[in-house]
Amino acid sequence: MANKLRKYKYSGPASARPEASLTQPFSASSDSPPISQLESGMGTEDWKADILASLREDISAVIKGELKNALSEDFNFLKNELKEVKSEIANNTAAIRSEVDNMKTAIRDVEEGLSTWLDEMTSLQAAVAQLKTEMAILKEKNDDLEGRMRRCNVRIAGVPEETGSSSTAAVSKLLKDVLKLEKDILIDRSHREVLRRARGTRPLQYQGEPISIFPDYTANVARARNAFNGGRNLLRGRVRYGIMFPARLRISYKGDSKEFLDPEKAMAYVKSTIPETNT
Repeated sequence: MANKLRKYKYSGPASARPEASLTQPFSASSDSPPISQLESGMGTEDWKADILASLREDISAVIKGELKNALSEDFNFLKNELKEVKSEIANNTAAIRSEVDNMKTAIRDVEEGLSTWLDEMTSLQAAVAQLKTEMAILKEKNDDLEGRMRRCNVRIAGVPEETGSSSTAAVSKLLKDVLKLEKDILIDRSHREVLRRARGTRPLQYQGEPISIFPDYTANVARARNAFNGGRNLLRGRVRYGIMFPARLRISYKGDSKEFLDPEKAMAYVKSTIPETNT
């Protein structure tokens, strides 16, 4: 562009520019435009347009160059930043993969441990179930054995406790007086007679105070027998019934005998089968 500007350089004063007059002589400098161009009819407007076009091209080239340099620098900067980010992501990814692998290993160990623990728990549950069954059987046998050992015993409640009141002689005299027996009884052998007479003698009194005589059952047997009290109350005076050892309710009705181990089933049978008034 500088070369083109030098083509149109004036040697005269500023007032003698081509806009003012085209008759002013040009400098004899070799950079001055040839006379032939002016003489060929090139006007001022064309000359301006030529200069502006040349300026536009140069300015455009400068701007493009600057933009290219700026964009190149920014592109290189972004490229470097992307490389750093990519490298950081790769490092983080490697670390995450390592952590995931460690977690997978730990989870496998836990799964193996749980599998072993579950196997042991299954074995223990089976053993506990077996022990529960055996304990229930042993408990039932123990209750039965204890109950059978105590079947010959009687319990007397309501007697004032005094010195010697629990001796064999004192108890024998007490039972003779309360049950109005003709002779002394042998405490070790006469429990059935004592219980039978006690059931048939009401009320029982000793020295003016009421007492009770009943079999000496274990706590479990006593609870099981007491569970039939509701049905026994309904049956009293209506049909023959009895509670067998350890806890079985036997009902005789119209020549048919039934035994019940479940108090609820016994109650349902009584309500549905036996009328309130025995005919």
